[in-house]
Parts: sequence; C-alpha cells; structure tokens
Amino acid sequence: MTTRPLARSLAPLPEESLPGLLLRLAYRLDRSPARIAALCGLSSHQHRLPVEYLLSLPAEFTVALEVAASLRKGEADALTLSAMAASYPPLATMRLAGSRNMASARRTWALNLSSRYCPNCLAGDGSDIQNSYGGPWRLRWHIPVSFACTAHGRLLELGCPQCGGLPNQPSNTERQGLITQRTIGGLHPAQCRHHLTDGTVSTDIRTPLCAARLDRKTCVAEQPDSELVKMLALQRRIDRHLTPTEQSPATSDKHSNPEQHFFSDLIAAAQLIRLSWPDSARFASSTAVSDLIARHVTAWNGFHNNRNPGRRVRDAWAAPQDPAECGALLLAADALLGDRGQDGPALRERIQPLAAAAFMRNDANTGAAFRRMKVSSDLAQALIQRPLGFTRAGGHHHVRQHIPARRCRFGVDHVPALLPEAWSAAHFGDLTSRWSPGDTWKPRHLRRVASLRLVEMAGGGTWPQSAAILGIPWTTAQRSLTVLKRSLLPDGLWPLFDTAVEMVARGLDHDTRHVDFAARRRSLSTWQIPADDLAALTADLVRLANAESPLTRAAVTALVWARVTQGDHLHSPAVEALRTTQQGTKPLVAAIGQLQTPGNRKGARLRFLQRINDYADDLARVCNEAPPPLR
Repeated sequence: MTTRPLARSLAPLPEESLPGLLLRLAYRLDRSPARIAALCGLSSHQHRLPVEYLLSLPAEFTVALEVAASLRKGEADALTLSAMAASYPPLATMRLAGSRNMASARRTWALNLSSRYCPNCLAGDGSDIQNSYGGPWRLRWHIPVSFACTAHGRLLELGCPQCGGLPNQPSNTERQGLITQRTIGGLHPAQCRHHLTDGTVSTDIRTPLCAARLDRKTCVAEQPDSELVKMLALQRRIDRHLTPTEQSPATSDKHSNPEQHFFSDLIAAAQLIRLSWPDSARFASSTAVSDLIARHVTAWNGFHNNRNPGRRVRDAWAAPQDPAECGALLLAADALLGDRGQDGPALRERIQPLAAAAFMRNDANTGAAFRRMKVSSDLAQALIQRPLGFTRAGGHHHVRQHIPARRCRFGVDHVPALLPEAWSAAHFGDLTSRWSPGDTWKPRHLRRVASLRLVEMAGGGTWPQSAAILGIPWTTAQRSLTVLKRSLLPDGLWPLFDTAVEMVARGLDHDTRHVDFAARRRSLSTWQIPADDLAALTADLVRLANAESPLTRAAVTALVWARVTQGDHLHSPAVEALRTTQQGTKPLVAAIGQLQTPGNRKGARLRFLQRINDYADDLARVCNEAPPPLR
C-alpha cells in the first residue's frame, strides 16, 4: 500500500525520539498513536509498534515515515538510537526480537524501554509549537546512564507523580511496544497513559487512565546542591561521550585508549561498587551519595535474596531505575576509576579488594561475567585475579586472561627461560641472602619463576601459558612455584619477590636494545657445535678425557645453548631429543654436571668451561646480527 503524506505534520525536535514524535503527531491530528503509526507505514503484525523500532527502523519503514511525516532524508533515522550505537557500546551489541530480549537490554545497560523524563523539557521551550504540542521526549532518556538534565540543572524523574506509573511501562496484559495504550487518543504527549488503580479519573478524559501531566515544574531535586553539582558534571561528560564530535585518538600500542571504553569501564565499575558494597563505600563522595547507594543495594539485595532457589534473577545486573540512585552509583564508579590515563598499579590497588569481595559474596559466575565485559586494558588488568602475581590458572580459558599485567616496553620474546644471574644478583639479593650459600637450587627456582612472571607481565596469560612460551615443561614450572612458595610465604617474603621482579621489568623498560631470546631459541633448536670448533676448544687440554667423543659434543652443545639462550641445560634440545626418543639422559646430564659442579672447576675442566663460555658469548653476538649456521 502506498504511503501518503499526513494532512498536517510536525518537524522533529532536537534529540526527539520516535515515540515522542508519534505522540505529538497523534495529539495534533486528534488520532490515536496506533492510527498515526499505521498512516506512517509503521504498523506490523497485529498493528503493534515493535520495541526494536527504538533501536533502528527497517529501510522500507524509514522511507514510509519520511513520506508520511514530510521528513527530510536522515530525520527518520535520527529518531532512533542507531546514531548512538557508535558511541555507546551496549547499544551496538544489542539485538532485540520483540519483547524477548528486553531483560538482556536491561542487564547490559543498553536501554530502558520506559523513559525517564525532565518535566521542564516536556513543558517546552516557550515557542508556539512547543506550547501547543509539548517539548521533546528525548532519545537519551532511554539510555540507563542518563540520570540528569544538564540544561535545567536537575535530576530526571522516573514515574508519574500521581499514579507512580513509569512512562511506557506496559501492564501485564500488554506486550511491550513503543507506546503504552497506543490505541487511545486525545492525550497530550506529556500526559500519563497508565490506568488508574484507584482514585478518580480526570474529568476531561473519558478513558480510565491517570492522564496526569508530567510536564509540571513542581518536582524539585532532593540532592544537596554540592552533590547535584557533581552529578551534573558527570552527566555532562556522559553526554559528550554519547554525542562525540570526533573520533577518539587511536593508540599506537596494544593498550587501548581508555576514552574508547568510557562507558564499558564506567558500567563495569558501577557493577563492582554495587556487588562489593559496603566495602566500596569509601568511593562515595558524601554521606548523601552513600545513603542513595545503600538504599539501592538494600533493595537490590532483597530482590536478589528473595528469589526462588535455583531461579535466575532477570534484572540482577540492571542499572538502578531511580535517577538519583543511578547518578550516585555512577558518581562512585567514576571515583573508583580515577584518572583514566594513569598507569595500572594504582587502579589495581583500588579494584582488587573490591573484586575479591564481590567474587566471594556473589554467584560463582560473577568473575566470569566481568571477564566477558569488553572493558579497557587497564581495567581488565586490574580485575584479573592474580594469586601471587599470576593470573589464576584452571577453569575456562578466556581472552581476558591474556591481558598483560602491566604496560611493558618489552615483549615476551625478550624474556629468557632463566633470569640471568647478573639480574638475580642485582635485584634479588635480599631474598637469596637468606638461603644457605650451598643451596644452588632455590636461586635457580627463583630465576625460573621470575622469568614466568615477566612473561605474564608482558603478555598476560596464566603461568602454564607463560611456561609454554619459554619452553619450560609444565611440571618443572609447577615445581619451581611450589618450592618458591614454601620458601617465601611462611615469612611473608613474597612481596619482596614481586618488588624485585618489578625492578627487573623497569630495567627492561628502559633498555634501548632488547635481546630476542625467543629468536635465539629458534635459531639454536637444531644446532650443535661443529666438530672443528669442538676440537679448537679442547686443544692442548691433554688431561681432558674423551674430549672429542659424541657425549662431550652433546654436553658442550647443551652448555652453549643454555648460555646463549639463558635457558636451563636440562631442557636444551640435546637433552630433549634423548627424552623424545626414549633414550636415557643420565650420561649426558652427568657429563654436563662434571663441568658445572663448582668442585670440578679446576685444571683442564676449568679452562674447558671458560673456553665454552667465551665461545657461547661470541655465538650470542652472532645471534644478535644473524642466525648461526645450522650443522
């Protein structure tokens, strides 16, 4: 059927929503909103106005509305939330199918079908057209993070002052759509369309509706001036992000710009404030703000605790409906996040206690729900549970486990499998000095765990994933962690270990030239020392037995590999090849031990070991320039 222009139309007001325009057109033409929608080509099956029209209009309906309402190109789309989807991520991921997914929309803070409102805005701006047909029902009022009107310096209202009904919140007998009681005409756009549950129906309306005007200016904000000022300042920032004037600058590294995640971070922080309350009370800026959050949390906990056993709470993650409570919660969330551009450690110190409290007190899937949130890298780092500095291993793997623990100027390729002894001596002396001088294994375990920690800092992931990157067997990494925990935890020394690793990381950050240990491991994966080079190393060492035997060649290969790659000779390719072919490694390990044991470092063996180390250092320099030739 061909759509014809309406006899009289209205130009859309700034930021006006589609249901708002339909209400004004219905009032001007003295028709019901359902009839106006039909004339505009918007009615679907059973003459409903589907809620998904608030998100976007199908192309054919867009054309029909433009023709019927005499709109310019683009004005029909501007009546929907589609333009905000680019700046408000929850909208971009929202998919509606009738009324079935409204619970998901509320849970993700994507939208509220029921609109909050500002009575001053609904009263109009004093122009003839707005005096006659009212001011705009603004699109942004459907967004859960809109809680105040900055133009009139007040909090938004939630329900009708007479019946308490929420605008466009349908009764149990009416499926959710764009407009409640859409078949009833004669109401001003700012009149309540809810049925009266008791009391007297207004005399000028012949329908059993409340019909109270929502555009009266008798509603006064209850918040103290100072808190209202803070809420309005936050609302202005939110409004700027809802309608950005230009794209946020991209970052040059793997860490995203926090401004690109403004809303995702703010919503996640608000959830954390609520789930960890009252531990998070210190982030409330005043007693008044704290009281508002406490009031919301008390009601929320009651709703959550009174559910039937085994039944999920549909709106457990939804934004507070009350604008004052929502504003207070977001104000505390913004204080929790602090400066969006700061480095991660300070944010993590604020987040971790709240995350621990939230995950402990609430459902088992609370941590997983936070991991699924697409927040900024800084917030994701702060949220991840890292017992003893490592991301918790086990359970379902998730992409957020791979968020680096800190901003690093080095990569996982620049970390050796065993922290070099010089680095250990420079930063871990406070720990190693507590151990027996003859204990050579604890320092070795410390060096291995420190390398695992550096990989986790630079690349994220769990300690088993870090071990795989370094080529360390899982059982070996686990053993080192066990030994170190038994040594450090009883005396409360683990913070010293964390501090020392952080100092190593800072040193790597400031290095202008990093060693690519991963490239060295790849280059030497099939390398063995050439026979001529071995002969040169053993020349004149007449008292060295079996100097050019295959066993000696394998041992020297393993030692050179370990020094060049700063790895463990027990995991060198020469030793691993024997394990793979199920051959005994004991003779080779013993031959290496003969050269490594401090008691044997004398005479010919000492000179041989010194030559091996010099040879390895020369080979390391070659590796920095080009891979060594394979033999």
